[in-house]
Amino acid sequence: MSEDQKLGFTPNEMMTIAASRALKNDDVCFVGIGAPSAACNVARLTHAPDITLIYESGTIGTAPDVLPLSIGDGELCETAVTTVAVPEMFRYWLQGGRISIGFLGAAQLD
Repeated sequence: MSEDQKLGFTPNEMMTIAASRALKNDDVCFVGIGAPSAACNVARLTHAPDITLIYESGTIGTAPDVLPLSIGDGELCETAVTTVAVPEMFRYWLQGGRISIGFLGAAQLD
């Protein structure tokens, strides 16, 4: 039996949960695909139901039922409050200071 099987969870699962716990209910989060998306959605589904998730494809207020495979996944638009053009999202939201936290990659957390 491996160490992961003994513990009941993997290091990647532990990192996802630790990252999700760092997010707050009032955050406006610029989300990347993969582990960042998993962590942000765990936060949304547990302790931060009012978190605003913004993906770089321009979807705002996204609440996917399944984790998206890419920023072009239809699940993002279908569950978003609104979708804006990418230049507007970068200029108005990102450069305008309306995003409180960015979580685009999660190769390692120390």
